[in-house]
Parts: sequence; C-alpha cells; structure tokens
Amino acid sequence: MRHRNHGVNVRPRIGTWARAIARTALVVTLVSTAAWAHMMPAQQGTLNIIDHAVFVALSLPVSGLSGVDDNADGRLSWPEVAAHVAVIQGAVSSRIHLSDGETPGRLDLVMPRAEPDERDSTSLAGSTSVLVLMKATFGAPPRALRIDATFFGTKPGERQLTIKATRGTETEAVVLTPARTTHVFFRAPLQVLRDYVVVGAAHILGGTDHLLFLLTLIVAAAGWRYWLGVLTSFTVAHSVALSLSMFGLVRVPPTIVEPLIAASIVLMAILNLRPRGTSTAFAPSRRIALVFACGLLHGLGFAGSMADMGLHGAYRVTSIVGFNVGIELGQVLVLLAILALGRVWQQVARSSAMRPYGRLFATTLTPVRVVSGVAVVLGSLWLVERVTA
Repeated sequence: MRHRNHGVNVRPRIGTWARAIARTALVVTLVSTAAWAHMMPAQQGTLNIIDHAVFVALSLPVSGLSGVDDNADGRLSWPEVAAHVAVIQGAVSSRIHLSDGETPGRLDLVMPRAEPDERDSTSLAGSTSVLVLMKATFGAPPRALRIDATFFGTKPGERQLTIKATRGTETEAVVLTPARTTHVFFRAPLQVLRDYVVVGAAHILGGTDHLLFLLTLIVAAAGWRYWLGVLTSFTVAHSVALSLSMFGLVRVPPTIVEPLIAASIVLMAILNLRPRGTSTAFAPSRRIALVFACGLLHGLGFAGSMADMGLHGAYRVTSIVGFNVGIELGQVLVLLAILALGRVWQQVARSSAMRPYGRLFATTLTPVRVVSGVAVVLGSLWLVERVTA
C-alpha cells in the first residue's frame, strides 16, 4: 500500500526547523558570552569573528544614554532596561557601526543587559554600565573589519572604549576615544606601518609642547653637524623610552611625565638665553647628553599618547617603528620650516625698511631669543597647569 502526503509540503517545515536551529545556536553563543561578560570592566568589550558573523559584547557607560535612568541615580536597573529596550537599542545601533571596508554589516541583534558588579555592593540597585550583546552578519567573512564607535560617557574615566578582537588564532586590541573613533582590525603589516607613520608625523607637528622643545633645540645654534647631533640624540632617547614603555618594561604615570616635559622646555630655553661664556652647558657633549635625558621624558609622553590612540596588537613592533619613523619625518619637516623662516627673517632684518632697527634685530630680536623667550613663558604656564591639575 502506497502512502501519500495528501498535499502536505515538508519544505516549510524544514525551513522552520533550520531557522529554529539557527536561533538556538545564536542564543547559545550569546549566552555563553554573557556568562563571563558580566564581569567585564566598564568601557571594555570583545569582538569575535566567526565565518560571516561578528559577535560583540560591549560594556557601555549609562551616562552615555539619555531618557533611560528613570530615578536619576546614575544606574540602570533591570526594570529600567526592560522599559527602555528600544531606546537603548536605537542609541547603540546609531553609535556603534561594523563594516567590512565600506560595506556595512547587517545588524541582527542588539540585546542590552544590566549586569550587577560583584565588586560593588551597591550595584544591586543598578549598574553604571550596560552590557550590550550584538551580532552583525556579512555576505562573506569580513577581511577588513572596521568599527566606528562614538558611544562614550560623560564622567571621568568614561571617555575611552577598549576592544579586543579575535579571528581564529589572531587577536588585536584597540583603544577608541572621542579623538579616534574608527579602527580597522587585522590590517596588513605595510598598512599598519603606513598608518602609524602618518600618526607619528601628525603627533609631532600637532603636539605644541614637543614642537616647542624642538624649536629651542634647532635655534640654539646653526650648522648641520649641530642639528644632526641634537636631533639624533633626541631621536634615540625617545625611541628607547617609547619602546620600553609600550612593551610594559617602564611605567611612569602621566602626572609625573607631563610636568617634567614642560620643565624640559623651560630648561632648554633658559640655557639658550644665558650668555654662552658664562656656562659650560653649551659644550656640544653636555648639550647632547642633556637633550638625551629630555628625550627620554618626551618618549614617555609619546608612549602615553600612543596608548590613548590604541596600539596595533597584531603588529606591535611594526606600530612602534612606524610611529617613530613618523616622528622623525615630522622633525625633518620642522627643521626645513625653521630654515626657511630663518632665511625670511634675515631678509627682513636686512631690508631698507628695517635698517634703523638693525641693532635691535642683531642683539635682541634674534631667532634664538624670540623662540626661547616664548618657550620660557609657555613652558612655565604648562608646568604650573600640569602640577596643579
């Protein structure tokens, strides 16, 4: 006897079962993530790439949300999360974006959870951070996974987001800040080198204190032999200090480093202003040794800035080399600019219009006195500001 299915289509059932299995797998993956993610410190997160999907767990500050803290206690409780799920989901999906290059991923899930912190006895009343589980899907395994994040808090210590990405056996960590909201994970070594060369050059050209210190060195004397000596000394010193700091071998808090950097500017400027016959500090060997010591301080300052920007975890050495090369290129650009301005300064001082003021330009308004005078004033202000901060 032959059995018939009497027109029953089994394909929809198979499709339903497949979707149910997929949903179950997703829930199991996220729940297993949540099992340990509740102990994740605030402003940190993980990103796990598995085939076409990216699973994300982020601990985000409640102060970065609006309209969800009903009792205004600065914490988010389970009832508040349940009442404002849509608001939280909208805020996260609009301020956290994942893409493969320029191709955005499809956001499949945004699940907020208010997790108490076992280390805080008051956290049962609510958490100051909200754990968000996310899943994004791409048409193919992402090769250039990019994250854009502008979700930061308003309180001290909530202005950065540390994310660790995993792809198979590869891992990479990055620190995002309001000044650096975008990062591409698992780039090629040459791309990392190129990017950090640009970052290093921009840092030296945009860092007012480091730039002013370089100016005090360059205007102190003329000649390629002098410039080569002091810039090489500064380069070697800050490269050593930066490398030791980034590898965790030397740790000096910014509260000590930053005031000392300001003090180094004032010191070099004062030495420039002193009559050369009254001090042996202008002897080449002494000046180079002093520049080396100051370079160590500036290297620690570079390390702090690099840590704030986020160090490429997969190619740590490549990142440091690129950053140092960028700093050196920036120093060369500064030297060339000073030479060009110095030539213009000489032409102005020798012009017929300035002839009556020739003695003033020769004795008082010299480049070394003008730059060093400005350095003393600004360096002293920075020193007071950083000591009292």
